[in-house]
Amino acid sequence: MCKSNFSKIFRGILFLAMSIFVSCGGNHRQEIDSVEIANSYIDALNTSDYNELVGLFVDSIRFNEMDYVRTFSREEYRSLFQWDSVFAPTYRILSVKKVGGELHLKVSKECERINFLHESPFVTNEIMQIKDGGIYRIDIIEYVDFNDSLWVGNRERLVSWIEKNHPELNGFIYDQTKEGALKFRKAIAYYKSNRDFNNRQENN
Repeated sequence: MCKSNFSKIFRGILFLAMSIFVSCGGNHRQEIDSVEIANSYIDALNTSDYNELVGLFVDSIRFNEMDYVRTFSREEYRSLFQWDSVFAPTYRILSVKKVGGELHLKVSKECERINFLHESPFVTNEIMQIKDGGIYRIDIIEYVDFNDSLWVGNRERLVSWIEKNHPELNGFIYDQTKEGALKFRKAIAYYKSNRDFNNRQENN
């Protein structure tokens, strides 16, 4: 009788230990999966893989930037994605922390447009909400390394010079389509070419 009770107790303890192990393993797997989702998201941005990126979202594409709330259908997001891709961006996750069903990320971004306007990458703190095995929403909550006065000054000088010298490109600064991005790149190229020419003239 004692042996039987001991056997039952032992089996109960063994079952409880296995349950705890499986539960912990599942949580660890869930944490790994969410980080893998974030890495896949960054990879899709860096390779301009639209289908891969939108496939990571559970439904709509939700991007909130401070107080600016934006929600896109997958087709609506295509135009903005193409605009960003023209500038050949490079995104990097600098740090990641799991908090409940969220990932708290520090992300750096640089591209032709940012390198011209900001003269260096800028860094943001972001919260990625994971739901049902996909991205539900991404919130940019803070610009960690962003020089607003430098950005605005370079943008105003570029826009002003283009208005005087290449009016056919006017409006490029607000056109977030692929065509608008191509005009933006032309504007930067024209401006830099003129600036470099003037610098050479001054040094001669």
